[in-house]
Amino acid sequence: MKYNGYSYWDPTWLKIFLSWLAVAFFINEYLVYYIQSYRWPTFPNIPRNSERYQVLLLVGDPQIQGYQDERIFPAGTIARWDIDRYLRKTFSYAYEYSQPDVIVFLGDLFDEGSKASKFEYSETLDRFTHIYHETKHTKTIYIPGDNDIGGEGRDFMTTRKVERFERNFGNMSEIIKFGFIDYVKLHILTHALTEEKVAAAERLRHKQTSKYTLLLNHQTFMMGPKHFVYPIIKRLQPKLILSAHWHKSELFTCDDCLRDDEYSWTVSRQDMSFIKTFLNIDMSGEHSMFELAVPTCSYRMGMVNIGFTVAILGEDGSLQFAVLWLPRRYTMLLGYLVALIVYIIAYCMNRCGSRRR
Repeated sequence: MKYNGYSYWDPTWLKIFLSWLAVAFFINEYLVYYIQSYRWPTFPNIPRNSERYQVLLLVGDPQIQGYQDERIFPAGTIARWDIDRYLRKTFSYAYEYSQPDVIVFLGDLFDEGSKASKFEYSETLDRFTHIYHETKHTKTIYIPGDNDIGGEGRDFMTTRKVERFERNFGNMSEIIKFGFIDYVKLHILTHALTEEKVAAAERLRHKQTSKYTLLLNHQTFMMGPKHFVYPIIKRLQPKLILSAHWHKSELFTCDDCLRDDEYSWTVSRQDMSFIKTFLNIDMSGEHSMFELAVPTCSYRMGMVNIGFTVAILGEDGSLQFAVLWLPRRYTMLLGYLVALIVYIIAYCMNRCGSRRR
């Protein structure tokens, strides 16, 4: 197409556009991730011996996007492709950085896991496996969230949902022993503790043999009413709880929660969204207990601060942890729009100047 003798697709301007697009693509799809990974804190100098120290890579609320709540083709397809690519790339950087002994997924693996059809679930599972392909080489623990099996609002938990999750990701309630740690999976809804869960905790108590117990739960645990959570705490005596659900990084501390006192329950809550280095916690206190809530790693959750959490547990009762903050994808996508607008303005100004001459 021509206008007053000038082609809108002039070869020179086409080259400028492609070059401009290539620069924007390189910055947004490669350089940003590389620079962000170098902003992560220096990894502590510890012996890489799982009998003395265990390095955990914690993944909160990846919520792999489904098919029912997304826009129709092609918008939904593009959105799924972009978030999958983002999760895969950022997880690879985090895995390479931490070289974990254990990877823990703290629930809400799928966004629509609770309501997906058989075909949709299979497709999402294939995508999940492709995104987190490093899990094939490392001990990995999965726990369910409400998006996986229901349990929040009117999305009820059913036997079918639970069985589907367990077929693909292991039992909901069990102890996984590794080194000096018992990893306890129980899936407790802290607003509705049942006798069945208390009985399950009692059964697991008799299987505890390791020096330390870690309780893995999707919902934040220590902020629940004590009369709900104390029966579990009393039986399992966990030194550390790992949770997610609220998509934020927080630390809960209690100096007397493991004391045999049903009414003593003083919990402090700290926002960890500011941390840029490893924090050190001493868990060796006789009655002390801690909970580390991890942020989401998916930009689709709408949170400003997202990332993976690295926790290092020592056989001496030490805990070091840091959040590997991730680049803000929406800002990166905005960068493409800005680059396109700048190109259009430059193109139009050039054409206007040419017509005047």
